[in-house]
Amino acid sequence: MICPRCKSNRVTIQAVEKVKIKRRGPLRWFLWILLAIVTAGLILIIPLLTNSKVKSKTHTLAVCQNCGKSWRIK
Repeated sequence: MICPRCKSNRVTIQAVEKVKIKRRGPLRWFLWILLAIVTAGLILIIPLLTNSKVKSKTHTLAVCQNCGKSWRIK
Protein backbone atom coordinates (compact mmCIF):
# COMPACT_ATOMS: atom_id res chain seq x y z
CA MET A 1 0.00 0.00 0.00
CA ILE A 2 1.29 3.47 -0.86
CA CYS A 3 0.59 6.76 0.94
CA PRO A 4 -1.39 9.19 -1.26
CA ARG A 5 0.43 12.22 0.22
CA CYS A 6 4.14 11.31 0.28
CA LYS A 7 4.12 8.13 -1.89
CA SER A 8 5.88 6.13 0.86
CA ASN A 9 5.27 2.40 1.25
CA ARG A 10 5.74 2.46 5.06
CA VAL A 11 2.02 2.16 5.88
CA THR A 12 0.49 0.31 8.84
CA ILE A 13 -3.11 -0.90 9.15
CA GLN A 14 -5.15 -0.34 12.33
CA ALA A 15 -8.65 -1.43 13.41
CA VAL A 16 -10.54 1.41 15.12
CA GLU A 17 -13.79 0.94 17.04
CA LYS A 18 -16.19 3.79 17.71
CA VAL A 19 -18.62 3.23 20.60
CA LYS A 20 -21.76 5.30 21.14
CA ILE A 21 -23.89 4.90 24.28
CA LYS A 22 -27.42 6.25 24.31
CA ARG A 23 -28.77 6.88 27.79
CA ARG A 24 -32.29 7.74 28.83
CA GLY A 25 -33.09 11.12 30.38
CA PRO A 26 -34.35 11.69 33.96
CA LEU A 27 -37.92 12.52 32.87
CA ARG A 28 -38.20 9.21 31.07
CA TRP A 29 -36.88 7.42 34.19
CA PHE A 30 -39.49 9.14 36.33
CA LEU A 31 -42.31 8.18 33.96
CA TRP A 32 -41.18 4.54 33.82
CA ILE A 33 -40.96 4.32 37.61
CA LEU A 34 -44.37 5.95 38.01
CA LEU A 35 -45.85 3.53 35.47
CA ALA A 36 -44.22 0.58 37.26
CA ILE A 37 -45.67 1.60 40.63
CA VAL A 38 -49.15 2.26 39.21
CA THR A 39 -49.35 -1.02 37.30
CA ALA A 40 -47.49 -3.09 39.92
CA GLY A 41 -45.15 -4.29 37.18
CA LEU A 42 -42.01 -3.22 38.98
CA ILE A 43 -40.28 -6.58 38.56
CA LEU A 44 -40.78 -6.49 34.78
CA ILE A 45 -39.81 -2.83 34.32
CA ILE A 46 -36.52 -2.69 36.28
CA PRO A 47 -34.45 -4.59 33.66
CA LEU A 48 -35.73 -2.21 30.97
CA LEU A 49 -34.67 0.82 33.00
CA THR A 50 -31.17 -0.34 33.83
CA ASN A 51 -30.14 -1.27 30.29
CA SER A 52 -28.56 1.29 28.00
CA LYS A 53 -28.20 0.94 24.27
CA VAL A 54 -24.66 0.52 22.98
CA LYS A 55 -23.75 0.87 19.33
CA SER A 56 -20.29 0.16 18.05
CA LYS A 57 -18.79 0.43 14.61
CA THR A 58 -15.40 -0.86 13.55
CA HIS A 59 -13.50 0.56 10.62
CA THR A 60 -9.96 0.11 9.36
CA LEU A 61 -7.45 2.93 9.01
CA ALA A 62 -4.14 2.99 7.18
CA VAL A 63 -1.47 5.24 8.71
CA CYS A 64 1.67 6.41 6.89
CA GLN A 65 4.78 6.12 9.06
CA ASN A 66 6.61 8.91 7.20
CA CYS A 67 4.11 11.81 7.06
CA GLY A 68 1.41 10.66 9.53
CA LYS A 69 -1.50 10.82 7.10
CA SER A 70 -4.32 8.42 7.90
CA TRP A 71 -7.15 7.28 5.62
CA ARG A 72 -10.03 4.85 5.81
CA ILE A 73 -9.77 1.49 4.05
CA LYS A 74 -12.97 0.00 2.67
